[in-house]
Amino acid sequence: MTIGELAGLIATIAFVILVIFACISLSRVSKVLKETNESVKVLSADVDSLSKETEKLLGNTNSLLEDLNKKSVELDPAVKAVADVGQSVSNVNEAVNNFVERHEERQSKFSGFTKFATQAVAMNAWRKIRQHRQAKKAKGMDK
Repeated sequence: MTIGELAGLIATIAFVILVIFACISLSRVSKVLKETNESVKVLSADVDSLSKETEKLLGNTNSLLEDLNKKSVELDPAVKAVADVGQSVSNVNEAVNNFVERHEERQSKFSGFTKFATQAVAMNAWRKIRQHRQAKKAKGMDK
């Protein structure tokens, strides 16, 4: 065997080994692609199922939202009435506070007036008692 034949033999063996490794790699890639294809099919079926469930969920959500909007419209007058009652209670509270303040002012004015009147009546009564006593003494001395 010549060097050229030996080199050709080595090249052929190397090429056969390369083809064997290429076949093994292609076989493995083929298996991976089959598994990927099956996974895509399962995933596609799951996505379809999920999509249908999502459509149902969105339909139910829209239905609930419409119901909630209808009930909200029905509750608007009640909320307004409660707000009006709150305002009325606030107005009554303010009126009562004003009445109490005026009453207290009148009471304090009346209290000052009654004090003054009581003192005037007491002084007048004391003056009459003194005059009566002096008149009695004067009568007693005349006798």
